[in-house]
Amino acid sequence: METNLRGKRPSWWKACLGLVLAASILFLSLYNLEYHPSTWFDEGWHLLAAEALALKGLYGFGPAVGPTVFFPVAAMFNVAGVGLLQARVVMAIYLLLTTCAFYALALRLYGHRTALVALLFFVSSPGINLLRWGRQVLGEVPAGLFFLAASLIWLKTIEKDDHPKSKLVLTGVLMGLAILTKNQFLLLVPAWLALWVADRVYYRQGSHSDFLLPLLCAICCVVAWYVGQRFLFPAGQRLAQQNVEEWSSSLSRGILTFSSPRALDSVKFLTGKDTFYAWVLPAWLYTTLLSLHRSKEGLRQAFLALVVAVWLIWFTLLSVGWPRYAFLPLTVTAIFVARLFHDVTDGFRIPVRELWSSIRIGRCDFAAIGKLALLALLAIIIFRPLQARFSEVASQEDTSPQAMAAYIKAHVEPEVQIETWEPEICFLTGYRCHFPPGWTMDAAIKYVWYDAPPPSQYYDFRQHDAQYLLIGDFGRWTHLYEPEIVGRHYELCTSIGGYELYRVKAEEDDRDG
Repeated sequence: METNLRGKRPSWWKACLGLVLAASILFLSLYNLEYHPSTWFDEGWHLLAAEALALKGLYGFGPAVGPTVFFPVAAMFNVAGVGLLQARVVMAIYLLLTTCAFYALALRLYGHRTALVALLFFVSSPGINLLRWGRQVLGEVPAGLFFLAASLIWLKTIEKDDHPKSKLVLTGVLMGLAILTKNQFLLLVPAWLALWVADRVYYRQGSHSDFLLPLLCAICCVVAWYVGQRFLFPAGQRLAQQNVEEWSSSLSRGILTFSSPRALDSVKFLTGKDTFYAWVLPAWLYTTLLSLHRSKEGLRQAFLALVVAVWLIWFTLLSVGWPRYAFLPLTVTAIFVARLFHDVTDGFRIPVRELWSSIRIGRCDFAAIGKLALLALLAIIIFRPLQARFSEVASQEDTSPQAMAAYIKAHVEPEVQIETWEPEICFLTGYRCHFPPGWTMDAAIKYVWYDAPPPSQYYDFRQHDAQYLLIGDFGRWTHLYEPEIVGRHYELCTSIGGYELYRVKAEEDDRDG
């Protein structure tokens, strides 16, 4: 009887731990969803695009974020009405599915203990910032879902020499969806080609079709979408031209650029406490050593190690270095860090017996003390930021976008035009807004990150004769509206949070009239 009870106890504890973890992730994904994090510039653009798709059938967004985000959100708008909460419910579903896919991949690679620790890293790490990016209408987390699912399927498929080609096709389609969802995921292509070459030269574990078929399917998936746009939507020709222009401008402003200060900032970010307390490089090096075995296991390790290496080289040397750009490699690195801690602590085992034995004989067991110190560090790396994530979700609530939208609806005539670079307010109000032209984004990035002149020197917002001017955190950060000109020609109506609403002065109205 005692033996049976002892045998059942671990399963009971595992079940309880699983339930607590699942409930915690549900809470972190869904609680206070409408107000945390506060909606902002990028999400505002995506919300407007999804609204146009839902209400007018117009698809007008470029390659930065793709249809896998806009169509589900638009479908939710058609079913439950247009609103920020409705859109974020869709993204919360993506977030939960991504969490499941991440755990499944880590479990497949390294087992339950490592997968559990990796999942805690994934949810808590401020460098990954899963909850901030995953609860908003952004592309990183949905793209991560498709990549993780593709990786899991491909790694399972190549374990056997005789495997169905349909799984390789599915891998390619999922990779293509990841690229369509977020354009930076095009970096998967050079990583995949490098893996193919490594297998031909060193590992010799797969066939050509194991690499070629997923790559071709991914390319076909992406090409099919861009070609199909010309026929699926009324403005297909204009949309195709917009895609070309956006790819060209994004390459010059943040995807293929080099700046020594930005590279240094990226290195500081990757070696700081927000990224697993600087365990990124040691964990990657350890995984790379494990990948040197000429086996299928080595090939699996090499796949993920190459993805991280290619992406972080781009992130450090060629990108503008926004932490959000490092979402995928840090996601994968969370698994590497968990595996490294697992191996150096004998499976996360507290060395109680070794310490007690050394105390009894009056000897200092440095190995046991070292393992205990590593476990203590592991607890700090996980639970300190995890507590911060719970605090943010439970207590932080910025309602200033909704409050400004309510003020505009109550005090501003619906037919007037508002000049602004805060698209989230335009979504929340439904008012007609005039936005700066596309080139201002290039100018803003060069001003903020590369010490170029501010966009206000090039953009004359008064030429559009908007009666109202709304300046928020983004417009202020990028210095799009010169304060001196604003003060000369506009009067402040109200200030709510980071937003300021101005109306053109009466004498300016009379002069225009």
